[in-house]
Amino acid sequence: MLPATPTTITTNNSQFSITNYTRFLRRTSKITRERCYLLLIQLLFYTIVIIIIYVRFGQINARQIRILSILNPNHNSTLHQESHNRPSHHNHRNPDCSCHSFSYPKRNRTTRCLELYVGLTEVVSNVFCPISSIDNEDEQWLVIQDRQTNHISFNRTWLEYQRGFGNVQDRIDFWIGNENLYWLTNNFPCRLKIELTDWHNETRKAIYEIFYISNQNDDYRLQIDGYSGNMEVFNRFDSFSRWHNNAPFSTYDHYTTNTINCPHLHGGSGWWYHSGGDCAHVHLNGFLPTHTDGLVPFNTGILWVGWKADRHYSYQHVQMAVQPKLRRDRGRHRR
Repeated sequence: MLPATPTTITTNNSQFSITNYTRFLRRTSKITRERCYLLLIQLLFYTIVIIIIYVRFGQINARQIRILSILNPNHNSTLHQESHNRPSHHNHRNPDCSCHSFSYPKRNRTTRCLELYVGLTEVVSNVFCPISSIDNEDEQWLVIQDRQTNHISFNRTWLEYQRGFGNVQDRIDFWIGNENLYWLTNNFPCRLKIELTDWHNETRKAIYEIFYISNQNDDYRLQIDGYSGNMEVFNRFDSFSRWHNNAPFSTYDHYTTNTINCPHLHGGSGWWYHSGGDCAHVHLNGFLPTHTDGLVPFNTGILWVGWKADRHYSYQHVQMAVQPKLRRDRGRHRR
């Protein structure tokens, strides 16, 4: 009988332990199911909240777009950084417009002048101020490019040319940025002025009544026409609009001229290169010479072959500027 006693006790203890374990598993399973149900309810709640926020945000954006379209029906209400289709220049706009008409750039509420962002930190103020009289027309020229020293390299990437770079505040050796140039020339009918100075200190000028570029999806393609000036011997024709109209912008890391890396052949700087072996008959972002004879390596300098046919020659100073057309110009030079 003595050996049977521990056996019975062990069996009872085992049965007791199994029963407790089974109860524990049931209790745990019930708690787990409850927690899963709670998590599912919370997930459903947050999903509904996100959907509501998304719908409300869409309604707010739609309302903002309607307000902008009412304020300025000709304006493309998408943001400055987004891709656009090139708007028509038949609907010319007066530079004197509402502070609330544009999502970019900002307009100073006091002066009503635009403020452009160039590069990562620079701001250009007093751009395209309201024109109070015809006498103030000369004050409306905005310098968009300047070359007069070699302190700033123009061998830049696509992104740098897109944002702008250089000595912006002093307007010396800088590029205003393709995105800014796209925005300005597609929201205002603009003319372009180019002043070029050789090493004999002779300055010549070219003015174009039609000047604008397309968006980044179209590689900031150039549209230019309506030349006047004394840049070349035959004043009816000029090398820039003749060879470079409809040319896309290219940089050494983003070139679009067939299979030829035109920026590399021209020293690395960005420009509106045309197709063909020469790539450029006008190139205003090239190297400046280090000595007064104006000579640089072949095709790497500031070119205007209609004035100086020597592709080893580079000019002393070049400046590009744009101007919004006045209301009296609206009927002229429409494309």
